[in-house]
Amino acid sequence: MAGVQQAPILARREREQRGARLELIGLTKVYGDVVAADQVTLDIAPGEFITLLGPSGSGKTTTLMMVAGFVLPTSGQILVNGEDIAFRPPHKRNIGMVFQNYALFPHMTVAENIAFPLKMRKWSREQIRQAVREVLQLVRLPGFEERYPRQLSGGQQQRVALARALVFRPPVLLMDEPLGALDKKLREEMQLEIKHIQESTHITTIYVTHDQEEALTMSDRIAVMNAGRIEQVGTPRELYEQPVSQFVADFIGESNFLSGRVERGDGHLYLVTQEGWRVVIPGSDSLRPGEQVSVALRPERIVIGDGSGDNVVEGTIEEIIYVGEATKFRVRLEHDGWLTVKQPSRLETMRWRRGDRVRLSWSAADAVIVHDSPGGGA
Repeated sequence: MAGVQQAPILARREREQRGARLELIGLTKVYGDVVAADQVTLDIAPGEFITLLGPSGSGKTTTLMMVAGFVLPTSGQILVNGEDIAFRPPHKRNIGMVFQNYALFPHMTVAENIAFPLKMRKWSREQIRQAVREVLQLVRLPGFEERYPRQLSGGQQQRVALARALVFRPPVLLMDEPLGALDKKLREEMQLEIKHIQESTHITTIYVTHDQEEALTMSDRIAVMNAGRIEQVGTPRELYEQPVSQFVADFIGESNFLSGRVERGDGHLYLVTQEGWRVVIPGSDSLRPGEQVSVALRPERIVIGDGSGDNVVEGTIEEIIYVGEATKFRVRLEHDGWLTVKQPSRLETMRWRRGDRVRLSWSAADAVIVHDSPGGGA
């Protein structure tokens, strides 16, 4: 109708279709005697950004490739809004995918690369032109239509790859270590940019990385994988503050681990270690005297040079590592054993030297009871 302006294509499609609910149910992939993914079960809410985090061989990429359709599961279900797509060909899943190596066509311009999935869907020329223009605005690359991938920086190529995955407004977006080829500063900038774009488009997103800091920065929730299984799922804060296993506590950030038997006395719960320390640990009705347990203690929760915490131990500084905003101290304790301490790099911190005798203290509430990982580590 004359005089009526048509709404932008991406805006219209956003109203029509926001992110999908994605359910992985008992998803398993076996290669001969190797179980690459073992009963992976995950319920992802519409519009959620969830990261599969783990070391090489943990099953995270295999899981992602099963969702994408490039790997067929041995068993299990992949439900998108309740519909099982586990054995549907990749081109019939309507899922966006961004690879680590960008996978751009070198002989095509930026506009042609982005338009490719739209041509496969037989969009009209005008629809394609408008959608390409809009998505280039979204990824902050207006005016780059006629350039070729070789004329772009790594960060710009990554934006084009993201634009191509977003242009047809898929209900699910998959990203396989997309920032691995970028330098640290650009990677940090792109982390926030991708997160902001995902929030504005409301696309349900699965992101794969082995970078803990990247996962903590970008994710609504993180699924930590080990030996083909999910060890723990939670928000970044939940995983960091309340890890359930030694593997999670060690893989996300740094931790000191203390192991020993439980004792009760004076209204407190104690851990008596093999080295002979007797330290106060968080109270728990589930722990029994004599039980063997382990606790994780973050290095930044230990105070150096202060004897006012629930637990106080003495030792000698054996190593000092300056890492810019923080300084790490490796302290040998007088009853044998070690603790790593991490403190902000400030004047009072910098006065310590190797060989100094120091007191270390921490609150009982800062120790977290963890269990052994069934996968046995990385």
